[in-house]
Amino acid sequence: MLRTHTCGELTAKQIGQKVTLCGWVHDRRDLGGLIFLTLRDRYGRTQIILDPEQCPHAHTIAEKVRAEFVLKVTGEVKKRAPGQEKPEQTTGEIEIAPEKLEILNQAKTPPFETDAEVRNEDLRLEYRYLDLRRERMQENLKLRHDLVLTIRNFFNQENFWDVETPIMVKGTPEGSREYLVPSRIHPGKFYVLPQSPQQLKQLLMLSGVDKYFQVARCFRDEDLRGDRQPEFTQFEIEMSFCEQDDVIDVIEKCFRELTEKHAAEKNWQKFLENNRFVKLTWQEAMERFGSDKPDLRFGLELKDLTKISRNCGFGVFEKSERVFGLCVPRAKGEFSRKQIEELEAVAKQNGAGGLAWYRIGEESGAVGKNASEEFRTELKKIFEAQDGDLILFGAGDFLHATEPLGAVRLKIGDALNLRNPDDWAYLWVTEFPMFEVKDDGTVQAQHHPFTAPHPDDREKLDSDPMSCRALAYDIVLNGVELGGGSIRIHDPKLQRKIFDIFGMSEEETQAKFGHLLKAFEYGCPPHGGCAMGLDRVVMLFADEPNIREVIAFPKNQVAADLMLGAPSEMPEKELSEQNISVKLSEKDE
Repeated sequence: MLRTHTCGELTAKQIGQKVTLCGWVHDRRDLGGLIFLTLRDRYGRTQIILDPEQCPHAHTIAEKVRAEFVLKVTGEVKKRAPGQEKPEQTTGEIEIAPEKLEILNQAKTPPFETDAEVRNEDLRLEYRYLDLRRERMQENLKLRHDLVLTIRNFFNQENFWDVETPIMVKGTPEGSREYLVPSRIHPGKFYVLPQSPQQLKQLLMLSGVDKYFQVARCFRDEDLRGDRQPEFTQFEIEMSFCEQDDVIDVIEKCFRELTEKHAAEKNWQKFLENNRFVKLTWQEAMERFGSDKPDLRFGLELKDLTKISRNCGFGVFEKSERVFGLCVPRAKGEFSRKQIEELEAVAKQNGAGGLAWYRIGEESGAVGKNASEEFRTELKKIFEAQDGDLILFGAGDFLHATEPLGAVRLKIGDALNLRNPDDWAYLWVTEFPMFEVKDDGTVQAQHHPFTAPHPDDREKLDSDPMSCRALAYDIVLNGVELGGGSIRIHDPKLQRKIFDIFGMSEEETQAKFGHLLKAFEYGCPPHGGCAMGLDRVVMLFADEPNIREVIAFPKNQVAADLMLGAPSEMPEKELSEQNISVKLSEKDE
């Protein structure tokens, strides 16, 4: 090795020893004779003091040194002068007096300082190798490593095998758009990059693996948000001969260990029920919180007002299939008309036509002016409200009456500082709807097409499939979905029935999923599993606002790699070899 120690290793115990350090110049201070350098690597920082009288050659070299130069320093470990110690640093008692200083590599002036907060994210991503030198980013990479190590050790102890699955697979659209990989050897045919190893891990159960685990790379060609990337990582399991609670138990046990080891300072145990994570059905979560991934750190729960709204005198409510309300006590915070308009904008962004409201004790707003006194009295009783409390309403079908209010609830929680970042509220959401209707009127699986129906609803697959519940479950933390899973279908007849409900022809079924149905005919065990978004998990444990902060080399918000310059055009020769011709739309030309 070029060095004897790292820059975060030396203490007073090494005083008098001769050592060699290598690292980057973090800063340089010239005090008119003495030159002080701070040498940095991933382990810490060490102060270097260069006295022209003690070592003129090293001092001469140091005069040329600037920030981010790479140096090799050999010298004696000395005690810092009294009053110059930094007890908060491991190396705060010592400094190095070099007898030899070597510039291993020079550096141009960087576009930003490694100690500064850089608001221009595109600039950070263009120079990501410099951005990753910053202490915050180094800590994030270290935390990600530590979390993955804990996860791997945990599932190994639980007798799961780590099995790799292929990256180039067959295209079987299951929801999100897939990335295509053309085959040179098979002209006109394509692989796809997997949205997840879903079918492959099911086939591993059929293969007798029994307990599977993987930290898997996944790819989805979808619009980006703070918690999405075109390529991402999930850690996932699959188990044979299990029931829903078996999967939930092992995943909950994993997150308990992760939290105890890496987020022990968080207040999470106070949100347990009977020493377990809270468990809500999808119906309960939507009715109480207007979300299938609710934040349980604060109250402000929704109330079903449908019954008292039938003859309330306010036409919008009387005509609506469902009506829900949310009460904001005046004691928690008072909202002005302008603030209510901002909440209405949130409701509209989430599918509502508007946001009706009523302030207890006042005849203001459409509800206060038009609804009956009996209705207003019932509202006060249901919410146990006081004069001045604000009630907000959602109306329409079930989802339009609840989801916009759920988004408004989170906005209010932020506005009133009710979402304490030191509180962690884990939650399981179960019994999701089995199916949903797309905009074009076709039916699709809400989770994925291999999810088993709830046993109590299986008979309704023929008569009323849209009312069926799935054996599906999500794990949620503070309003963020960490992951989800389900008990899978292992009966080929039942799997065919699900494809029939989707309206798939036999030809389409065979083309997309014939390989899976064929495998099911050779003795498939009952099985289930769960997949967690590793990037989201690390984001929360690192207290970061988005997953780009915990991925070494992420794409930006338009799926571009500004550091490498991807995606990029390809030479015509390579396109021709792959049997590809490019046709640009008019807007792209």
